[in-house]
Amino acid sequence: MQPRPVIILDEFTYLISGNKAIPSILQKVWDETLKNTRLLLVLCGSYIGMMETEVLGYQAPLYGRRTASTLLRPLDLPSSALFFPHYSPEDRFLAWAVLGGMPYYLSTFSDRQDLFANIRAHILDAHAGALYSEPRLLLMEELREPRNYFSILRAIAEGRTRLNEISQASGLGEPTSVSRYLEILQQMGVITRRVPATEAHPEKSKKGVYQIDDHFLRFWFRFVHPNQGGLDLGLADSILRQRVRPDLDHFAAAAFEEASRLLVARLAQAGELDFLPERIGAWWTRDTEIDVLAISPAEKSALIGECKWSVNQLGVDILEELKRKSAALFQEQEIQRVQFALFARRGFTAALQERASAEGVRLYNADSLVNPELKPA
Repeated sequence: MQPRPVIILDEFTYLISGNKAIPSILQKVWDETLKNTRLLLVLCGSYIGMMETEVLGYQAPLYGRRTASTLLRPLDLPSSALFFPHYSPEDRFLAWAVLGGMPYYLSTFSDRQDLFANIRAHILDAHAGALYSEPRLLLMEELREPRNYFSILRAIAEGRTRLNEISQASGLGEPTSVSRYLEILQQMGVITRRVPATEAHPEKSKKGVYQIDDHFLRFWFRFVHPNQGGLDLGLADSILRQRVRPDLDHFAAAAFEEASRLLVARLAQAGELDFLPERIGAWWTRDTEIDVLAISPAEKSALIGECKWSVNQLGVDILEELKRKSAALFQEQEIQRVQFALFARRGFTAALQERASAEGVRLYNADSLVNPELKPA
């Protein structure tokens, strides 16, 4: 039997951007000529929103003709950690916090070098760093008015996550003007809008906050974009010493919370929770924040967790504080079964371990997060 012919059109969204008639032309060719052949046609595109509307959507000319579709996501933390077998669990996590799960980005770092040496050589070096200009070139290819988008992304990376805060920090005027830019960035998969895990209708929630989805973009807009003038002058060593080193743990804390929530999702997928969560995320009010919440309103059950990316072991006081914060959640949600979980960088005191064993509190450390096996601390 002859091998099946395959045609792959990469970055199909670029073709559509250049000529909106391309999907209709391809539909006609497929229906009249190619449909009854053995040809396998693969369409790839990095602009997620355009692929959904122009290729997969109900109104798209090619609608109903696909045999399969796959959303290729970045590698998860355990898979990303495999790139760095010689690193400690903490440094494997930090490499993921900086680079995310894109294989190319991960491949630029060597675990024969210290993490900061890799950051210096491959990200901060304006002349030889493979990743120094990567986000700027990537976004300039895909966006009109890149300066406005860069202002928004820098604001989000610096911690302005609400619409009003982003509008003020970016200097782009009223929130209504900024909303359109945010919508496009969401369609591209660059940012996401997060809401508390208890929100039944996320799209209607007024509690939404924005975050940069890709870790490396988050790092770049936090440490590279604001310091490009100095980096272009060859001040990479000083910027690493004065800007990156002192702030990296603070930067990594958000990724640690994300990794903890992803671990809970893996536990749920493996049937390791005693209920089926409907939503996994965080929960917050004006006064209270819970880092990890897996909840099933139908089963009136929840797993509630606290994350601490700290060099100190966690003690009993952290568990007590989590229980105090949970009281605010219980006032909002009817929860009859609850389990607590703690996620720590460096582990737990003997007193907390004893208390956790007696009360059924789950304990996880950095090794738990990077390990493909679901094992507690």
